[in-house]
Amino acid sequence: GVPYDWRLAPTENKLCADLATVLHHVTNNTRHRKALLAAHSLGNLQLVHCLNRVFSAETLAKVKALVAIAPPFGGSPQVARVLFSGAEMVSRLIISDLETRDFARQMPAAYMLLPSERVFGNDTILSLGTGDPAAREDYLGTAADMGALLRKIEAHVGPEASGMGQAHAASLRADMWEAPPVPVVCVIGAGVPTHVSFGYCEGWPRSMREEPCVLRFEDGDTTVPVRSAQSVCDHWQRQKRCLSPLSTVHPQRYRAEPFRSECVEVVHLHCKGHTMEAEGEPRGGDHCTEYHQRILHKRPTIDLVQSLAFNVNALEPRYSARAQQASELSDLVAWLHNSAAVALAPVPALQSAIDGWRASLPSGLSPPEEEADLPSSLLAAWERLKGRGLYEQAIRGASTVSTHAAIATGDAKADIEGTVAATGLPAERVEAAVAAARASSQAALGGGMATLRGGLGPLLRSAAD
Repeated sequence: GVPYDWRLAPTENKLCADLATVLHHVTNNTRHRKALLAAHSLGNLQLVHCLNRVFSAETLAKVKALVAIAPPFGGSPQVARVLFSGAEMVSRLIISDLETRDFARQMPAAYMLLPSERVFGNDTILSLGTGDPAAREDYLGTAADMGALLRKIEAHVGPEASGMGQAHAASLRADMWEAPPVPVVCVIGAGVPTHVSFGYCEGWPRSMREEPCVLRFEDGDTTVPVRSAQSVCDHWQRQKRCLSPLSTVHPQRYRAEPFRSECVEVVHLHCKGHTMEAEGEPRGGDHCTEYHQRILHKRPTIDLVQSLAFNVNALEPRYSARAQQASELSDLVAWLHNSAAVALAPVPALQSAIDGWRASLPSGLSPPEEEADLPSSLLAAWERLKGRGLYEQAIRGASTVSTHAAIATGDAKADIEGTVAATGLPAERVEAAVAAARASSQAALGGGMATLRGGLGPLLRSAAD
């Protein structure tokens, strides 16, 4: 794992830099070309910032996928309660609710967990003075209401709560609704009544020292309501921003049936599910207590992460790393043609847009000389990306490489022994045949690489144009 200071906002800690260093070290010094990232709870918010705002294209290319476990992408109403009046986070024998409240107020990362307006904007999160209807104050899950409440606390409490309004404003700039450019598997915990609305009998400011009653529950994992993660993950599915599809993460799992998105899968783990078990807690035990924290230790979570991290093809007798790379590249090029290129506007529509831009130029004004040929080159590149020729050539080359790489780079001794055992032919004759096959495949491999470069090179240049 990569440790980080969870109290700080993503822009203030060293997680992104440290994780990038680990990614490059692992992929450059082991046989693994990509690494699977798994994050839990707040770690998901920190990691999405790295993927969307910090990592270079070279670093992103080393990420196989993100497994987001119990992600509070849409926030948690319970955090508003903690910042307002505190709550039992560890044990009241160790730290009181008010001490937890004061500690949380000084944590920039806590404000990232406040309820998102797009998920909870129409819900009452805190209701103060419920015992006196005339003095009652309701705060919705909107950015305006949350900001007003925090600034009110800051003005009343003084130096001990300084910076709350500023920290809240800064947290709004961390946009969780922009999908990361890597495949994502959202693992959402469910089956536990989760608090989403709190009522205080006392009015302001006495209510800040009161234990609230829970006004409303929703399905969740005790901390994060299902819709907090579901809303954002569903939105990511529609964006389709990943640079490679889920089928490159685990071909068998993601080719078996059509998924709602090539980029994002949503997995629900119900705490009372029949597959639920954990270390020291067999199937049928109580798996719902503190589920948000303990979901990490449940067997379905562990199995999912292991299945995505493990290269199942490596167990095959004729496994070849080069053949798998070619197969993955072929899948990626096919996905680019079938999904990404299809989303591009038709060439006539682009031509119409260029003509409209030219017509909008003031009379007598023409584009700079260095930009005069841009429309024609753009149209040519666009037409190549919309066509089939370059994709077909790249896929044909990748298929040739994949077919012959296993023979050319496989274990010759195992091939000879296996053929002799199966056919009873003399070893010398089999050895000569295997050597000839390897030489033939090696030559075909070179031709396949040339075909692959011939299609992939112009394809990449067209995309760059």
